[in-house]
Amino acid sequence: MVIGAPRQSGIPVEEPDHELELDEAIINSLPAHCKVLSVGYGGPSAWIKTIKIVVKLEDGSIAKFFKKGASGTIGADMMKGAFEADKALYEAIPDRVPKPVAWGTYVSNPDIHFYMAEYVEMGDDAPSPQNGPPLFWSFTLLAWAIPGGKFGFHVTHIWPTRSTIHDFLGSPLGSADESLFDREESVNGPDEALTKLRTAYFDKAIPRYLRPLESDGRSITPCLIHSDLWLGNIKPRVSTGELCLFDSCAYWGHNEADLAICYNKRYKLGAVCSMEYTRQANEADPDASFVKDLEVEFDERNALYAIKFHVLLSIMYLDRDDGYFRKVLMDELRMILEKIEFDSGISKPEPPASSEVKSPSHL
Repeated sequence: MVIGAPRQSGIPVEEPDHELELDEAIINSLPAHCKVLSVGYGGPSAWIKTIKIVVKLEDGSIAKFFKKGASGTIGADMMKGAFEADKALYEAIPDRVPKPVAWGTYVSNPDIHFYMAEYVEMGDDAPSPQNGPPLFWSFTLLAWAIPGGKFGFHVTHIWPTRSTIHDFLGSPLGSADESLFDREESVNGPDEALTKLRTAYFDKAIPRYLRPLESDGRSITPCLIHSDLWLGNIKPRVSTGELCLFDSCAYWGHNEADLAICYNKRYKLGAVCSMEYTRQANEADPDASFVKDLEVEFDERNALYAIKFHVLLSIMYLDRDDGYFRKVLMDELRMILEKIEFDSGISKPEPPASSEVKSPSHL
């Protein structure tokens, strides 16, 4: 269940009276002939109270499961999207992702939907700029081994964004961001200046910085990316210390897109992580076409991909009366568009001063 989210967030919230009681659909998703030993909250979370289910299997061993949920049509899309995204990642890197088990709808209440996975004990240590890039890097290499050839994803994602499959790099980004901008306007209301910036972003910025990657004989190989790698979604396994990924919004896209979150200064990986990623990419395969692409307008593309996160923050934090996150979003859009207008060859865009303002500590 989505429990404990801010009252004015843009996330569908469901607060049933008996969140620790297992619905028949949950019981049917557990291993056959197991015995439920305990049901409790799974630990702290920025947005929800997750549920931890401990069972005794038929052979006497103990298994643990994680459950979360949401309500309504959007909630169903979110839970299905979470399952399908984690399933795709698990198939690529099973040692890095908790194994997804099931998603479905409650028998007792058809308006409530759930997602269930194996429960993994994780620590709270955040990755450093030095051990963060190997995670991105190894993830990219492993994901490239999966056949695909198209950009996008086959189901709606968690926020949600529309499910789309495309031949070209910029198409799924535009479709997903359009969906997020629509959501942002629905929860914050229309704004004429933002509408103009939004239109220019889709008409000018995305083609300007992504189209060159797929022209004059160049191409980008789609790889499966997590797409929401802020520090809250990267934790070490207690048992091994290896970094574990969760809460993904995976899709087939450009490998650089997972680095966009490093561009935002509120996330501690920061520019150091991006620089380390670039260094390791060059050392691993200096002749690879995608490595060469890093050297040309890498920072501009990083800023472009980061727009998604600014839109998401404006959606989620409605309880700030000053409209801080929408202002940051508009500043970032202006910065990208002003570079195109005045000198598209300048590198390394600097975030506007407003993004330096202290924001909630868990971002």
